[in-house]
Amino acid sequence: MKKIFVLSFVLLFFKTSKSQENIWNRNRISPSLIENFETTKSNKKLKIGECFIINSNNRELARGHFRNGQKDSIWNFFSQNGDLIQVYDYTNKVLKYNIPDEGTIVKERFEVDTAGLVKPKVTRPVKIGGVNYGFYLLYNERAIPQAAKDQKEQVLMEYVFDISEIGKMEKFSINYISPIYNSENPQSIKGYHPDAYEFIPATVNGKAVKSKVVYQIVLYINQNRDRGTYNVPTQKNG
Repeated sequence: MKKIFVLSFVLLFFKTSKSQENIWNRNRISPSLIENFETTKSNKKLKIGECFIINSNNRELARGHFRNGQKDSIWNFFSQNGDLIQVYDYTNKVLKYNIPDEGTIVKERFEVDTAGLVKPKVTRPVKIGGVNYGFYLLYNERAIPQAAKDQKEQVLMEYVFDISEIGKMEKFSINYISPIYNSENPQSIKGYHPDAYEFIPATVNGKAVKSKVVYQIVLYINQNRDRGTYNVPTQKNG
């Protein structure tokens, strides 16, 4: 009995000491998203425990767990309205739950090559985390070309992704379309948060295939030319 008590005390002491070593750190992963994660005093960049991601309105978009710097087990992803829209199991690489995000401003479409196939069975590619989270991992208002901001009418902004058979982003472009202004802008895929690159690939007849994914966002650009300022371009002004 005494030995069991001593062992229990040692385990409790170890667990308590370990929890006291853990601290919270934060990292801005895009202009509008902040990642909050557990780490240690000795290595403040290593993610080892709980993590949650919030947007500029302090709304939680993702929550899960890290083990030795890698996403582990179940992660939940939310709409900006707080609704659960996706559950992904990172341990087993399985999408457990996925519904459309009705609150996002982002419209999505996809393309796969089914030439020569008769009535192919196609499953769409899926952005892990959802399209709203995926968009704001990449979106930077300051990077919008001045020529797009100078338009007096709505501008359609398209993010066009090439996705590989294993679900990785291979390249992407940001395109602008309006009655008098059109521009294609290939982007570097380096330097973004790892979540930006994670997709579940499309399939055709059960086989994973390459695909193209397009995010579409209407920019409402109301200008004050005297001051050289603009409203948030993805929001319609009153």
